[in-house]
Amino acid sequence: MFIILLSFGRADEITARDAPATSIAVDAGRVVGHTNRLFTGSCLEDVNHEVYGGIYSQMVFGEGFQEPTVAAGGETGSEQTGVSGMWRSFRRGTALGSYEISKDNPWIGIQCQRMSFFSGEGELGVENEGLNRIGMSFSRGKTYEGELVVRTANPVALVVALEARGGGASYCRQTLRTRGGGWERVDFSLTPAADDPCGRFSIILGQPGQIDIGYAFVQPGNWGRFCGLPVRKDVAEALIAEGNTVMRYGGAMINAPGYRWKKMIGPRDRRQPYSGTWYPFSTDGWGIPDFLDFCEAAHVVPIPTFNLNETPRDMSDFLEFANGPATSNWGKVRAANGHPEPYRLRCMEIGNEEAVDDGYWKKFSAIAEKIWTADPSMILVVGDCWYLQPISYPFNFRGAPHIASLAAHQRILNLAKRLGAEVWIDVHVATETPDDPSPGQIATLQSLSQALVALAPGAKFKLTTFELNANVHGMQRALANAHAINVFQRLGIQATVISANALQPDGQNDNGWDQGLVFLSPTRVWFQPPAYVMQMLSRSYLPLRLDAQVAAPRSRLDVTATMSDDRRALLLSVVNMGNTAEAAAIQLRGFTITRGTVKVEQLSGRPEATNTARFPDHIVPVKHDWILGPDPLVYTFPADSLSLLRFQ
Repeated sequence: MFIILLSFGRADEITARDAPATSIAVDAGRVVGHTNRLFTGSCLEDVNHEVYGGIYSQMVFGEGFQEPTVAAGGETGSEQTGVSGMWRSFRRGTALGSYEISKDNPWIGIQCQRMSFFSGEGELGVENEGLNRIGMSFSRGKTYEGELVVRTANPVALVVALEARGGGASYCRQTLRTRGGGWERVDFSLTPAADDPCGRFSIILGQPGQIDIGYAFVQPGNWGRFCGLPVRKDVAEALIAEGNTVMRYGGAMINAPGYRWKKMIGPRDRRQPYSGTWYPFSTDGWGIPDFLDFCEAAHVVPIPTFNLNETPRDMSDFLEFANGPATSNWGKVRAANGHPEPYRLRCMEIGNEEAVDDGYWKKFSAIAEKIWTADPSMILVVGDCWYLQPISYPFNFRGAPHIASLAAHQRILNLAKRLGAEVWIDVHVATETPDDPSPGQIATLQSLSQALVALAPGAKFKLTTFELNANVHGMQRALANAHAINVFQRLGIQATVISANALQPDGQNDNGWDQGLVFLSPTRVWFQPPAYVMQMLSRSYLPLRLDAQVAAPRSRLDVTATMSDDRRALLLSVVNMGNTAEAAAIQLRGFTITRGTVKVEQLSGRPEATNTARFPDHIVPVKHDWILGPDPLVYTFPADSLSLLRFQ
């Protein structure tokens, strides 16, 4: 007897005594559940500049001039130049003048930038090079649009320009004239005559006068924005190509005391700065309404997260803002904000990584009463404790060590039951290595679900994971995420599985969460291995989950089997968490293979492998046809790999 060993489209004869010890048995006649379409999603948070410097089309970083002044060398220090931290001053010719931070009735926040031209010939100016001064990217012949909010005592002529770093070349300039007498907005449009991946935006005085600058905004024209929104087109297209079906807007950023949804509406130049979780000079130029606009245009399910200390009245107002008619009080505000039609939002989260205790219950219940009384179909998500540990009831979670019971959870479930509503419990999970989620984490999820069922029989709830978290973005996280999604599909107790963080500007990690799915620079966007995992799983989605068993003494394969509604396509999602290739005999019961080839898509690489700006395609999925031979089927799964095998 001979068995054909088929791998990467090649056949090698082996004898029966060499048959693999591992077998994968799938019973296509036994549908054990439905898979969840919302298991390929990502969390967007302004951590490591996912928003400012990421998805937001605003090219200026330090738009409100709120950062402290810097020394001549560019670092915060005692030798002040009088220029806000993300900006730099320059002088041309014999021009003499001064720079200072003014706190006299600023446009927003606590200060504005003052620039004075005294005498001489030439120019004085301030310039901005974008996020952390990495440079702005300009495309020749493409229009950039913007605005300044400035204050002058008398009419003044000022110049805005797109220039080379260092000011050695000017690609385009426009003269703007102020009326004088107070704060005013002046708009402009600039079209550079050359390409430059590392340019700057300059505000210039070329004659005696004084100007206060309160706000600066520069973005690509419609050519560089997604659906006319304040969103980088290439970033939006990458998030869509990634296969996101659901996105959460939230994370630790929402825990900042100043994070409130009502500060995110109205003119962007009037939205006030606040001390954010990740950046002390955060602003709300791009917030929850902008997130909803993006998700709607991208056809992605949105889930915004709100600060736990939002008032019940404010959250009730948000419900009307999001879903009320344009004739309602807050529906009118939404229409004035640029969206006449309701968003038809169906889910929102209250708090992030909270200790769900009596204090949380009091705040959540007051909000939930308002929301669910007005709309019991709105799903509210409990921003629960994080990083499950191999523990047993009473669930003493790390991150919330003082929780000794599920009493608050029980009250929340009973409230949802009384009001005919559904609640989700958000539990974040570590996916640092391919072995995550560990058996202890899985056991805890299962026991948590069982305990909640027992505590509130009949309550409508689901668990959800809004953050698969790690401190890495290479293959080890890719395999860990793939393993987690496989496992959670089989558990069938979670509403969504979402990976943090959606984006990461290259080289701008400043807090340790080095886990971006999609990396970007001012000029380009590329996928990290975990993004390819999401893309692969999203594109290959089949709705019916089948019984699949792996039999082997020490197999490192994790397998989930799914099937199409018409029973004509069967997919094996196989994660090899081992560092050696593993062959497996595949047994498909109750399924007739009608095609002589199996479509295979595979992602593999060393655990530490990543994609860099220099080598953005170092780790990418590979597709090939597996040409079938005589039964039994045997396939060799590469080390450290995700393999999708589609039988028809």
